[in-house]
Parts: sequence; C-alpha cells; structure tokens
Amino acid sequence: MLILRSGITGFQPAPSVEELEFKQICYSLFGSKALDYTEDETAKNFYECILKVKDKKVHVLLNAQYPFIAFTATRELDVLHFPFINEPELSTIFEQYYEVLNLNQLNEPLRYTQKGKKIIVQNENTLHQDELEQLIYWQPKTVGAVVFNDWD
Repeated sequence: MLILRSGITGFQPAPSVEELEFKQICYSLFGSKALDYTEDETAKNFYECILKVKDKKVHVLLNAQYPFIAFTATRELDVLHFPFINEPELSTIFEQYYEVLNLNQLNEPLRYTQKGKKIIVQNENTLHQDELEQLIYWQPKTVGAVVFNDWD
C-alpha cells in the first residue's frame, strides 16, 4: 500500500479527512474514555484524541490529509517522532473507519538522498518537490515521522 502519497505531509494540496467526524467517532465510541481532543495546532498535519485504555493513555493520531491512523503512548511537543505502539483492540474498532498503520509501516526507515537539487526517495512515494525539500530540512528517519509531523 502506498503511504507516502502527494500531500501527506500537509505541505501540498491533498484530499482532506474531516476533523469533526474523527472527533465525533472518538467521543461516540469511547464516551468518558475519551480524555481529551487536541484542537488545531497550526503546524500539525494530524488530528489527535487521547483515550484512556486499561489505565493508560493512548494518543490516537489521524493524518489530516489521508485516512491513516496510528497509536502512540506519548506525544511531546517539539519531538520529531513518536514511539508508535500496537493497540489491537483499538485497531479493530478504528479500522471500520480508517486505515490503521502497523508498526512495520510506521517504523519503516525513510531512505532518501540528495544530489544537487535532485532529491531521491527510495521508499515508494508520490511526494511533491516541496515535500521532498521538507524531508531534507526536517530529516525524518521513518515513514511514520513523515505521515505524522508538526513541521512548521
């Protein structure tokens, strides 16, 4: 499956995922277990709902351009990558609405080189030139760090 699609970084026009729908799904499915919904942070390219699952917090991340979901146990501001986690029960619930990315997909090393002005990404992709330039600037190490970023 192609994950690194044009616009996924949030730097180019791309389809968009409805934020309100994601928020409604989180609250309707999880009720009081939905601890928080992080409202729009300008630099993020994803939406975020924090759930309480078996006495732990799980951050549910949804890419704002494509319907890709991932889970992390923590998210700190100004950190360029997240420690993604498997959440089989949540995956089963969310896969009815979105594509849940697994750890192999999220932690796939991002392989790219630059020769002059030409940027070559070896991972399967359809990224725009502006997005490729952002890769050089931000230097993400994994596919997940591209799909879920807070580059400004």
